[in-house]
Amino acid sequence: MNAKILKLGKELFNGEAVRIVVPAVEGEMCLMQNHISIVTALRKGYLKVYRPMVERPVSIAIERGVCSFSDNSAIFIVETAA
Repeated sequence: MNAKILKLGKELFNGEAVRIVVPAVEGEMCLMQNHISIVTALRKGYLKVYRPMVERPVSIAIERGVCSFSDNSAIFIVETAA
């Protein structure tokens, strides 16, 4: 699936992912290939993107944001502390 993480004026990540762990306001959730379409608000925490053939995830600390997932494409618009 494709994942794009944006903050005002800057792209933080754009690439392929096998799973994404999301700090949603309802609790932590995991997005994977063919996940049901969803739009959710994000709370303070870590957005973790697990990439194909890479052991460590990309981990981004966020204050808040929003996530949209549809047709194996995830878009995150986030606010970070720094």
